[in-house]
Amino acid sequence: MLALLAACEPAARRLADGPAGASGASALVQAIAERFGPQDREPEFEALRPKLARGALVPSWVFEDASAWKRSEGASRVVEFTGVPTPAGFRLGVRAEAEEPVAAGQYRGRIRLERIASGRFEWSVREELAVGRVRPAELASALDALFNAAEAATEAEARTAIAAAFPRASAKLGQALRLETLAVTKDAQGVVGLQTAVRLVPAGLRASAPNYAAFLEKYLTPIQSRVVVADASGATWWTLEGANNVWRLRLRLRGGSLVPLEGDAVRRMPERLRATMDYATRMGRFSIAEKGLLAEVALTRTPAEKGFLARFQKKPEWELPFLAETLLGAPLSYPFEGPGSEAGWVARETPSGTRIVRDYRVRVGENWVLRWLGGMTSRALSEFRSGAEREADRYHGECLVAIRDDLAELLDRR
Repeated sequence: MLALLAACEPAARRLADGPAGASGASALVQAIAERFGPQDREPEFEALRPKLARGALVPSWVFEDASAWKRSEGASRVVEFTGVPTPAGFRLGVRAEAEEPVAAGQYRGRIRLERIASGRFEWSVREELAVGRVRPAELASALDALFNAAEAATEAEARTAIAAAFPRASAKLGQALRLETLAVTKDAQGVVGLQTAVRLVPAGLRASAPNYAAFLEKYLTPIQSRVVVADASGATWWTLEGANNVWRLRLRLRGGSLVPLEGDAVRRMPERLRATMDYATRMGRFSIAEKGLLAEVALTRTPAEKGFLARFQKKPEWELPFLAETLLGAPLSYPFEGPGSEAGWVARETPSGTRIVRDYRVRVGENWVLRWLGGMTSRALSEFRSGAEREADRYHGECLVAIRDDLAELLDRR
């Protein structure tokens, strides 16, 4: 059995190598499980959610609604959120100024909507989740250990190790996901190619979460996407493709680090990359697609902070219903003009512990087509919230708790 666990144990040990030990690793997963598990929303928070969703693409709908905001700062409106784990679920509420998240599981969110000009707005969002004392350096070390283990294993060994090390998580995740491909190849120089394919199987959730299964089948099945991550020289570092409910990841490893998919297998991944994304789906009777969405990605790799910031400043090509793109005109370009739009994630060490921080900033230029798209999006969210959301929260929480329990058992074997 110990041999079967060899591919997973090193990564788990690295998580527990810091001052928090094994309890810190469990607290990390527990905090995430509580945040994304069953929710207990205060009435004011529940009433605000549909307003913000309706105003996402048409901010003027919510900007002048005084009930949606706690503060006005010139041309900006601001509201903050707080979240804490409770026996009834993760308690989410609205505040004028939310408390700083300190203990593992505490959450703080902040939304700012600024009116830049008539019909021109900018959304800024920050979310922070305290996850305990596992430091960013230990998270990075665990990933390195996982890559090293992947280099040493065959496909059969890797599949066996995953099932043996994470039996609860494998069973729970297996209700909705199926690992179709886990291909490990090695060349003469010792460089390892890794290809994985995971299939989404909504039918596996019909018995326990029928509404969530139906939502996944309706809204995720039509999605087709492709992401290619390259550097300034044009070398590709990894790709991710999705179609027909199958998501395929391709990467290449040497010495526990990513290397380009072709050619030079010695270079270290640079701190600046370019991610190019294509996306297509259907909403009702209409097809919507974008091609060539470019993100300039800056990586942060200090001992106290690991993360990335992606900046979008180039308009992609759009495929929209007849005449929609022509009628949209400037609003389609506006999110990419000037400073553009941004999205970032980071694990950041603070005096009270590590926080996972998500930031994004996006500009929106309104017109009637965006109102139409906003209405379709709002209907999809309403459909999700009417029956699927509670089931989804429960299932996601169960998956994360299963990972926590498997990780704790794995660390007990040290």
